[in-house]
Amino acid sequence: MFTSAFTINYSPTLIKSTRRITTITQRWSSGNHDDDIGSSLSSSSSSSATSIRFLGRGEDATIRPGVVLVAPSHEYNHFLLKSAVFIYAMGFNQYEEFVTRGVIIDHPTAFTIGEMTGGSVSGKLASNVLFQGGDAGNDTVMLLHCHGDSDSGIHCGEMIGNSGIYQGGLLDAMKLVDEGRLNEEGFKFFFNHVEFSEKELEVMLTGVDSDGDAWASMEVPSSVLLNNDFQRGDAWSFLRNQMKQQMDH
Repeated sequence: MFTSAFTINYSPTLIKSTRRITTITQRWSSGNHDDDIGSSLSSSSSSSATSIRFLGRGEDATIRPGVVLVAPSHEYNHFLLKSAVFIYAMGFNQYEEFVTRGVIIDHPTAFTIGEMTGGSVSGKLASNVLFQGGDAGNDTVMLLHCHGDSDSGIHCGEMIGNSGIYQGGLLDAMKLVDEGRLNEEGFKFFFNHVEFSEKELEVMLTGVDSDGDAWASMEVPSSVLLNNDFQRGDAWSFLRNQMKQQMDH
């Protein structure tokens, strides 16, 4: 159940891992399974297909900040069913457990970010759809965008991996969008996130069905990651289709 008592973290925090992985994240408190694309993807997503890169499947999948994990057809977890998960952080949580965190990029809610934050997000950005990032996160909201370069005017963290995606900078974003200097379509809001322990990730990646289907990792353009028009399973269908095409060649 959604509430309006969301916490929005305005500034990203640097998290370091002993595995030499450094990324930007918020504060740690913060049917039918065919692969037919058949969904109404934006033209930007379709035209970005040539920039999509398959990085491996199952135990061979590359896991690092900036990649997208694409669920197999046999995944039946409520949140992970037909999901595409953008990995934005790997590091230690408050219990000194090494975890991997991500947001599901194609699970929209029925609400806008403005409706669910009690005025914390205003102006043009308030009309952006709020996406359900996962089932963990203590009712926090995260902002991802593609405007982290020094000329954009948004003060935020470093790029997440080589994804072209940045986190934070909400106050600057609202101001620049309202002034017409940036387009609201380059920003995407997520409620909560998913979190995997090392053991959970290992179990996920070793779960291969009789057809060889398993969790896969991919590099995906920012235009796909930030698509605000996705309905549930759209990105999953699109990326599964692209993965099949690359594996067939």
